[in-house]
Amino acid sequence: MIGNMNLELSKLELIERLLHTQSESVIEKIKAIFEEESGNVQDDFRNEAFYTMLNERREEYTKGEGGEYTWDEIKANAQKASKNV
Repeated sequence: MIGNMNLELSKLELIERLLHTQSESVIEKIKAIFEEESGNVQDDFRNEAFYTMLNERREEYTKGEGGEYTWDEIKANAQKASKNV
């Protein structure tokens, strides 16, 4: 019974930390762990597609083909995008 209580306490502590995090990378890592546990191949493909797109954009940027934005422009675009969701 003590082992089970420790498990439940650990879950609650993780939930609390998750609720307070502002890091998207932490959220993505946790999602990846759950997806790996469930064996969800479709999500793995989507993640692979995301990283392919990210690498393509990085290549464009290093060649000077990609757009450049100030931090204020990035924040404004993110705020607009979140309002449209």
